[in-house]
Amino acid sequence: MSITGILLLGGFVVAASLMVARILPALLALPLMAAWIAWCAGLPFLTWANEVLLEGALRLSSAIALVVFGAMFAKVIQKTGISDAIIKKAAEMAGDRPIAIAFLMLAATAFVFTGMSGLGAVLMVGSIVLPIMTSTGITPLDAAAILLLGINLGLMANIASYGTFIGIFGSEAALYYYFPGIAIAALGAIAYILRNVPKGNGEGGSLLELAASVLKGIVSIPVSLCQGLGSVFSGGQDGLVRKKKELSPAALIAPVLPLVFIGCAGMVFGLGSPKNGALDPVAAAILGFLVSALYASLMTRPGQTINLMAGAFVEGIQDVAGVLFLFIGIGMLVTATAHPLAAPVLNPVLTSILPESLTGLLFIFALFAPAALYRGPFNMFGMGAGIAAILLGFGTFPPEALCGMFLAVTFVQAVTDPTNSHNTWIGGFTGVDTAVILRRILPYSWGMCILMLLCVAFTH
Repeated sequence: MSITGILLLGGFVVAASLMVARILPALLALPLMAAWIAWCAGLPFLTWANEVLLEGALRLSSAIALVVFGAMFAKVIQKTGISDAIIKKAAEMAGDRPIAIAFLMLAATAFVFTGMSGLGAVLMVGSIVLPIMTSTGITPLDAAAILLLGINLGLMANIASYGTFIGIFGSEAALYYYFPGIAIAALGAIAYILRNVPKGNGEGGSLLELAASVLKGIVSIPVSLCQGLGSVFSGGQDGLVRKKKELSPAALIAPVLPLVFIGCAGMVFGLGSPKNGALDPVAAAILGFLVSALYASLMTRPGQTINLMAGAFVEGIQDVAGVLFLFIGIGMLVTATAHPLAAPVLNPVLTSILPESLTGLLFIFALFAPAALYRGPFNMFGMGAGIAAILLGFGTFPPEALCGMFLAVTFVQAVTDPTNSHNTWIGGFTGVDTAVILRRILPYSWGMCILMLLCVAFTH
């Protein structure tokens, strides 16, 4: 390895150490790492400024737009009271049966997070879900784990949460393992509940009643939808009295409508590259967020739709401002690592430490999956973005396979990482140390990671 390679690798190690020590946040470390790569590769100042700083900042523009519209939709779901109503409805249906409560809180949390994300959403949902679970005999540790697994399941189905992967690997590659990821997240959460939550008494009858209640709610959706549309076209009142009324089942389906819209758009237009005459998945997702936000507004506050949508845009952007800057830094890092002048410096460094075969790389991801914790090298919101871009630049491995590997280790990072802001809040709210939460969930999150890696192995 050359002196330049050693300097470059040393810069990565220093940046990673500072992020792990929480001295330097990732949103500042990533642009600095991009500048360090440019300097090590000998990029002229104007090349760095024009091609890395400027073009890199714009590289993930599609992903940034996706996050902005997703945040707007999340605010609409929150401001209309839909997310709150879903959680409370689930609690009413489950009664005081621990395992029924656990499954319904998991489902309700996942349902809400198909349309929401961010610490604000975690605080809102967690402050409702956690007391409900602990009041029925579920331990604070298990309640925290179930909430985290529910958030993970919902985000796996939330198109907006794939922004980083779309920006690096492309929209088609990022959604290649979309449905397997949802299935694996659901399987891991179900396994945790069955293993750790007591069933309670009379479970058989209660589950039948629960199924009947859910079916009744589904059947009533068309009727409540007609009633809601009738109030919209009749110019119904929209004052305080209406806000206190129970939301209709038609309004409560709003969080999953973006997925329905994307599915319908895929059947009509086909999802893929616009060059092939298909609809870009990011464009489909943005349209889905807009249409679903409009639907949620009309179903709950038809007279306030314009003000609600405008306010949701402003407040949503405020909620994701840090994420947007992080995406700018990731774009700079990806651009720097992919630059033609940087490749001759980077490639020898990685070829000396990474295997050449897909099987060997899968083994490394399976064995070192916890390296996604504590802002480690597999963390896609830190060094992982740069490593992903470098591996992609090699051209040795298919983009879909690489994306699947990094999605796999994200199961470990998203659920168990004590440095996540939502893990910290949940630990503080429940009185359980985040390290204890990590030890409890790690076997399940690691297992989900290995299942995803097996999926990658069998499909490539």
